Amino acid sequence: MKKQIFCSLIVILFMGMMCCSSYMDEYDTGNKKLHYYHGPKLQDEFISVINLSSEEVAFKIMRAPGGKFLYHFILDEEEVRVSEGWFPTQLLTDEPEHYTVRMKPKKGFAFQSGKKYRLCVGHENPDAVYYRTSYYKCFIDYEFLMPEK
Repeated sequence: MKKQIFCSLIVILFMGMMCCSSYMDEYDTGNKKLHYYHGPKLQDEFISVINLSSEEVAFKIMRAPGGKFLYHFILDEEEVRVSEGWFPTQLLTDEPEHYTVRMKPKKGFAFQSGKKYRLCVGHENPDAVYYRTSYYKCFIDYEFLMPEK
């Protein structure tokens, strides 16, 4: 009797693991792409580019009400995240109405001259959003062009 109960529990556990693994395969990054949809288009007085180079892009952004840290990332024309990370927005500076973000490309990437990019700012890491939905709302969405050399 104990052997039958033990075998039944093993079979149930095995079936549960198979169900979970097939559920996770559905959300594999190769099968589903995250789409970044535009928030409001900011005018030049709310955001400006301070520095543009192949190694770094720096922005001066007007503070918005919200968290002390926001997730900033730069997308290329194919919606590949070239640079990303959490950045503070509430530092005490000489300009309390703006904050500065300096972003470097991820390893293996570079900002290329003549290419169009988008700065997207949100409240969550896109990887965390990925398992709930295929859309990520950029509440700050700013397009810029790397100048030709």
